[in-house]
Amino acid sequence: MLKATGLLAAALLLVSSGAAYSRSQAHPTTLVWANGAIAAFAQDGNQIAWASYSNSVHSHCIPEIRIRLLDKHRAKLVGCGVTEDGKIEHFSLAGRRVLWKEMYCGNFCYQQLATASYSKRERVLFKDELVWDPEYRSGDSITAAAGDSSTLVYGVATYSYSGGCGEDSTGPCITTVEGSTNRVTNTSTAEVPGAGVPGLLAVSGRRIALAGWDSVTVIDAVTGAHVGSFSSAEGLLDVAFAPSVVAVLESAAGGRRIEFHSLAGALIRTVAVPAKATDLSTNNTRAVFHVGKSIQTVRVAAGTSTTVATAANAPIGLSIEGTRVAWAENVKIRGVQRGRIRAITVR
Repeated sequence: MLKATGLLAAALLLVSSGAAYSRSQAHPTTLVWANGAIAAFAQDGNQIAWASYSNSVHSHCIPEIRIRLLDKHRAKLVGCGVTEDGKIEHFSLAGRRVLWKEMYCGNFCYQQLATASYSKRERVLFKDELVWDPEYRSGDSITAAAGDSSTLVYGVATYSYSGGCGEDSTGPCITTVEGSTNRVTNTSTAEVPGAGVPGLLAVSGRRIALAGWDSVTVIDAVTGAHVGSFSSAEGLLDVAFAPSVVAVLESAAGGRRIEFHSLAGALIRTVAVPAKATDLSTNNTRAVFHVGKSIQTVRVAAGTSTTVATAANAPIGLSIEGTRVAWAENVKIRGVQRGRIRAITVR
């Protein structure tokens, strides 16, 4: 484990030399120190992205959205949030493009949806604002988002009411929910044909897995062509997607479990996990999740879950990319809160 003195320089040296990924590790490596708390993190391929609240009084950007290529020394500021009081959600990375939602509320809740790219001169590529009425639960709401490679998608639900929905009304109140799954393109967005409103989303290459309460459907993100589907007897809590595996985290009697399925929907196997397991991610051979600060993995083919690392605080954006398991965490140093991005190699 690196000592606090000289930690940043040592971590950057490990990353730039490639040593952090060339062998199995007994302890996590620090990839990035942020100058403030980290609110969101994502990784894809050789890229990582995060949103952080800078401690510097000179920062013109709250929060700051950054992308870093792991073979480069410096991260690039690619976007800014709206307000320090906003909440960052659905933070997703696809290649060198990041998407995030920031929500802030007054009489209504406003959801700012934006994407930004590491490569483009005009970094913020797309912005939209959706309005949600929390009292009457009506308006537009971002339900999910996910990214992988060149595919970046998000879901939007529109809630509307008719009939006797007022305080003095006696008739039935009818709720209508409509919406879509949308794919971010180079210039704007496009609806994924036939996708509807997702409760959960996961992406692998050009395919997306859309999950509702008790079912998962895999389709092509461009054409909408059906690839496979399966049902769950229990409530789905999370979905993860790899080129040949779909994993779901679901409630089960006495705890939770992970089901691994083929893309066509065939069940590969089911494995019990602790009752507080959350933040599921998978590759073709291994899934990762955390239970509190304990980061655990389980193989797709066989075996039970094992702990591979313990975070200093609640992991943020935990995921697996190839053999790299990475997450963000916030720690206090001399009374100042700072975020760091950690990684460990698993085989």
